[in-house]
Amino acid sequence: DIYTMAKGMGNGFPVAGIIIAPHIKAVPLMLGTTFGGNHLACSAALAVLEVIESENLIANASTLGEYIAEGLKQIPELQNVRGRGLMIGFDVPEHLKDLRRNLLFKHHIFTGEAKPNVIRLLPSLALTKADADKFLAAVKQEIKSLASTSQPVA
Repeated sequence: DIYTMAKGMGNGFPVAGIIIAPHIKAVPLMLGTTFGGNHLACSAALAVLEVIESENLIANASTLGEYIAEGLKQIPELQNVRGRGLMIGFDVPEHLKDLRRNLLFKHHIFTGEAKPNVIRLLPSLALTKADADKFLAAVKQEIKSLASTSQPVA
């Protein structure tokens, strides 16, 4: 097993890492890199790990991820809510296709998409319950607004 990781490792500073399972038996010079072991990148990654640990962000992601997922499951118009921790996705019916756009332009809430009708969440691990409540309230408000101007496709 080989696991690669990047992006969040440096909280904006370019750094990546790799974890190799013991059965692969890494040997010297097995992996090459131009900037491997860069002191600044390693310091950034270590600082990120220290913040994750000191602020208990893994537990926060688990707790708030469950909270958001349960909140989304209570909204009957949304379908197939799924995810792990704060990485959450859900399906939006065609008549609510502007939900993502409205969240961005009316509420300044940025979400991703995996398909035209799938909204993908990947917020900061430091998300607060107040942030989660704001998101859920905005989703409900926009669904209500969109439902009043459009009808489900039969």
